[in-house]
Amino acid sequence: MRVHRLLRASSLVALVGGLTLFGLVSSGAASVSTNVPCSSGDPAALVAAINGANGGGGGTVNLAAGCHYVLTTADNGENGLPVVTSKISVNGNGATIDGTETVRVFEVDGPDGNLSLQNLTITGGSADFGGGIENLGGTVTLNHSQVTGNTAVVAGGGIASATFDPSSVAKLTLNNSEVSNNQQILAGQDGGLGGGGILNNVGTLTLNSSLVNVNTAQGFVGGGIANGDYFSFSSSDSVLTLNKSQVNGNTAPNAGGGGIQNLLGSVTLNSSQVNGNTSLNGGGIASGNGNGGAPPGTAHLTLNKSQVDGNTATAPAPQPGSMSGPPIAAGGIANGSDAVLNNSEVNNNTASHTSGAGIVNHGTMTLNKSEVNGNTAAGSGLVASGGGILNAQGPPGAVNTAILTLNNSQVNNNRAGGNGGGIANGLPLPGPMSPPGGTIALNHSEVSGNTAANGGGIFNSSGTVTLSATSVTGNNPNNCAPPGSVAGCSG
Repeated sequence: MRVHRLLRASSLVALVGGLTLFGLVSSGAASVSTNVPCSSGDPAALVAAINGANGGGGGTVNLAAGCHYVLTTADNGENGLPVVTSKISVNGNGATIDGTETVRVFEVDGPDGNLSLQNLTITGGSADFGGGIENLGGTVTLNHSQVTGNTAVVAGGGIASATFDPSSVAKLTLNNSEVSNNQQILAGQDGGLGGGGILNNVGTLTLNSSLVNVNTAQGFVGGGIANGDYFSFSSSDSVLTLNKSQVNGNTAPNAGGGGIQNLLGSVTLNSSQVNGNTSLNGGGIASGNGNGGAPPGTAHLTLNKSQVDGNTATAPAPQPGSMSGPPIAAGGIANGSDAVLNNSEVNNNTASHTSGAGIVNHGTMTLNKSEVNGNTAAGSGLVASGGGILNAQGPPGAVNTAILTLNNSQVNNNRAGGNGGGIANGLPLPGPMSPPGGTIALNHSEVSGNTAANGGGIFNSSGTVTLSATSVTGNNPNNCAPPGSVAGCSG
């Protein structure tokens, strides 16, 4: 396994200078324009075109319309094509470049590597990192393009984008593009990282009207997208922004973050979806620093007019006497740091066996004009509490944990096999693995139509719950429990 490849220097020397096959070079300008014929069984012309653009200080590569270019042997390292070290634009014209499950298709190296793809499909790529594309401190832009059917062993089934030199930050942008049906195949206990669709490590990733759907990661993070600092665990410089985009139907059977895992990064969703994903924990989104909100770092999550719906957390309930931790696995969102939801919804998510079907909050979380409705903690007993929201403190030493505020929001029609159909503040388990509740404030909000074994609306086992102009009604078998634990709540 050549894991050391990801840690090498950010730039490589251009392989061939001045080569222009089927192309023209403008006099006095460092720009090459090359037309590549459809010689699908022989990639020599395509290799020469990339070399020529690198040697010319940048250029444009025009592929034959609808052609299927096939890469069967490595040009260098794990790459089927020369490393991109200059500014190169590839006009695909509906063409496909196929790594034939043998080589990675593109590698882009900073600081000068800048690759733009238009109307192109990247498929069949295979490598340790970034099955289809590896971006090491460079800039990659996909326009109306697809990265599909690629495989990475360690990380980034479709694309791995990473920064190791702060002066050369990796940038990845998808415009009306798709990263789908890719996979990361090595399990976490064997060294697999994750990011079935995309790994964004200490870089900038922006999705505009794009899809990261139906990818799979066998490692410990991110079935769709793994965003954060996955090597030094000390920064919050990974920035992920989704604008009118989807991260749907991804799977991480051994991991957190079926859709998105955010470790010490910043994630913002604008009018976007993270729906129908599956993982052990944080079926839709898992956001935090991997240590329950304790120092040294902070993760940020913001949802604006977005959905985290229909996701599933599959973690089993710990066996009696197990020291693996409390039975907490958010179906929708697991927040271990800072999170704000504005005009958003976390609906119809499921925790198959454990607590916190809609949301688990260990950090600081605010919901504004948002809803947590129709979620289900499908197990039985105390281990399946918090149908809508479970608010529970992190480990000893954690700071600002389990502070939850709802403003003009709804927690309706959720179900739990244990306590707190709508909201559970703390989880009163026997033994030492019993996380206490924190501070909850509900302002101009509604908790209605929820069902549980006890505390149909709100179960406050410890901590403080404050109601201000808030309705807690129509819950089964009662609105709040234990009696008197929530001032202003009756029945």
